Amino acid sequence: MPVKQKIRGEMVDRGGANGGGTESRAWQGQAPKVSDALRKGVYVSIVTWGGRELAGTICDREQTGLLLDLSEREDGSDGYVFLPWSSIEQVNIGSVTPRRVKVLPT
Repeated sequence: MPVKQKIRGEMVDRGGANGGGTESRAWQGQAPKVSDALRKGVYVSIVTWGGRELAGTICDREQTGLLLDLSEREDGSDGYVFLPWSSIEQVNIGSVTPRRVKVLPT
């Protein structure tokens, strides 16, 4: 059901939970999924709650956190780092390639 909201003195329709238009549905269909964005082999930049910034390739992801390969660091050092989810403030992802899905005829 659409929701009316007053913005700068004008009443504007906002799509409700089921009231999204075709533009909204198209965008949702193209939006990446977390499982695609954080899968093995994706290059990410991470900011921790302590302010540390790390960049690397995801090696593994599980309920407790994220394992990164830091071999592409500027200072030449390499290795792996495990980051518990509770220490991660933000994950920046350049681009996400969605997994290919075969649509079966109905």
